[in-house]
Amino acid sequence: MKIVFVGGTKGGTGKTTLSHFVALGAALAGHESAYVLTDPARHVRESGRPYPVLDGRNPQALAPIVQNAREAGEGLLVIDGGGNRPAFDQELARIAHITLLPYRASEEDLDTVAADLVTMPGAVAWPMAWTTNVFARKAAQPYVEALQQAFAGRVISTPIPFVNSSAELLSTSLENASTMTRNVARATYFELLDRLEKLENLNKTAQVKG
Repeated sequence: MKIVFVGGTKGGTGKTTLSHFVALGAALAGHESAYVLTDPARHVRESGRPYPVLDGRNPQALAPIVQNAREAGEGLLVIDGGGNRPAFDQELARIAHITLLPYRASEEDLDTVAADLVTMPGAVAWPMAWTTNVFARKAAQPYVEALQQAFAGRVISTPIPFVNSSAELLSTSLENASTMTRNVARATYFELLDRLEKLENLNKTAQVKG
């Protein structure tokens, strides 16, 4: 399985929402996925989802989960990180196939994600919970462009929109998820697949040149 780590120093950026979007999108596409909770302040809700929810809040439990994923076949293991754990983030970023850093349209988020991109050289920033209003979206665009200029190729240009129904992702069941939630989950998953494919091609090119 490919290991996807969703991290970042700042809390409240949408790490858990993004993690569930990826896992749900994979499941809706008929692909294997599993979600791993690592934040000790949160509770594990295992039932009512089309993908397994694993408890990685204890480092001793997380290690075998990661190892099993490495030995498994196709699919994604999505690890949801908590906030304000820089050492933890850097270690997970080191072993993950890709690290996603969600951020919202604020100067504080922009400063924090920029710092995280420096300390996690392989990470990718992803605009999260972006407004769908045309005028507000235009006003928020500079936050994307500023990161793209500073970290070329490491910022996903397609923001994940804010949807009220994203609260469903944290509810007790996803058996009847709304159309909006399903659509955003699918789009998020396929955007991630495209990014993973690009990374694989870059790695293959680097190996040939080496």
